[in-house]
Amino acid sequence: MAVEDNSKRLEEAKQLSKTEPQKAERIYQEILSTPPGTNEKAVREFEAALIGLGELYRDHKRTQDLANLIQQTRDVLTSFARAKTAKLVRQLLDLFTAIPNTTDIQISVTKSCIEWAVSQRQGFLRQNLEVRLVALHMQTQSYYDALTLINSLLKELKRLDDKLVLVEVQLLESRVYHALGNLPKGRAALTSARTSAASVYTPPLLQANLDMQSGQLHAEDTDFNTAFSYFIEAMEGYHSLDEPIKATSALQYMLLCKIMLNLKDDVDSLMTSKHALRYAGKNLDAMKAVARAHNNRSLEEYEQALHAYRYELGSDRFIASHLRRLYDSMLEQNLIKVIEPFSRVEISHVADMVGLDVAQVERKLSQMILDRVIVGVLDQGKGVLEVFEEAEKDKGYEAALDTIEKLGNVVDVLYANQASSLE
Repeated sequence: MAVEDNSKRLEEAKQLSKTEPQKAERIYQEILSTPPGTNEKAVREFEAALIGLGELYRDHKRTQDLANLIQQTRDVLTSFARAKTAKLVRQLLDLFTAIPNTTDIQISVTKSCIEWAVSQRQGFLRQNLEVRLVALHMQTQSYYDALTLINSLLKELKRLDDKLVLVEVQLLESRVYHALGNLPKGRAALTSARTSAASVYTPPLLQANLDMQSGQLHAEDTDFNTAFSYFIEAMEGYHSLDEPIKATSALQYMLLCKIMLNLKDDVDSLMTSKHALRYAGKNLDAMKAVARAHNNRSLEEYEQALHAYRYELGSDRFIASHLRRLYDSMLEQNLIKVIEPFSRVEISHVADMVGLDVAQVERKLSQMILDRVIVGVLDQGKGVLEVFEEAEKDKGYEAALDTIEKLGNVVDVLYANQASSLE
């Protein structure tokens, strides 16, 4: 009779969770207060009450209550099958992701769960939780902690030959090195991940994540055509899995590739594609504003777009990094165009022409002179730039070096001949 009552009470709690959350919470807690034993239906209802209460805490952003729920029910879960226990712990931890600014408490609860998994000798659950912890360390930019955990996991997983988790960890390793700017190690880790993935069934979400990382690394090498093809695969994967946030990011990256390649028509066709209409919003509006400014070669428009969409363009490190490069390239091209007719020009005049302040233009011109993009000097006392005609190379130096090299060869031959005659 109690089992039937619990079934009805669960349905009631589910309906009350939106309108009367306190009453729903009491019902869930009453069901959870009685261990389910071995009755299969009672176990299912205990699970439903546990997830239902967790979702209620998530919906009302009761972060600490959700953390307490996970810690308080772990001991009851030890009576369940190991696979079911692992699944429930992961499901409860997943609920945190919908609550903003909870990374620190997620790290704390995940570490606590890892300790519990070790005490229960649940190796599989511990590995999964450690993979989760690596991702959380990346969010807080604690890359040293992430790499320490990755190295430990890689040794263990290679020994156990657990290919699927190995792929996840190698992908995370690639992301960490990418974030640290160590692209050779990032590429090596991604190659290892793809090699491991070739010998095992790779779930669609993991495959999409691999494609996304491949696209980013190719873009870092300025191979935007190959990067674009990977981003298409990633976006299609995320779209089929109903992952709108990740699909939107992939679409942004696709647009970024076309902007960097200066392919206006391709940008326009992407903006009107079915996927762009499906994921329309401020993120795509931001890319549209950047594309328009780049097409107009307008630094002023570009800066306005960066300011108007500072969150959408600045919160993604990959986009922000490439937009900085794009800005530098546009500024360089604009400056070359402005100073081209002059042999001597006031820096203030150049600044007015490109719509930037004098100090900013002066810094960029100094950099361009050092990089030998332009040949000239800055006279800061007079506030002018003097541009010189590039002098022809003096071929006498090359001829002299060539003669010295040939004389050196003659001396070597004479020395060798002398040495052999003495023998």
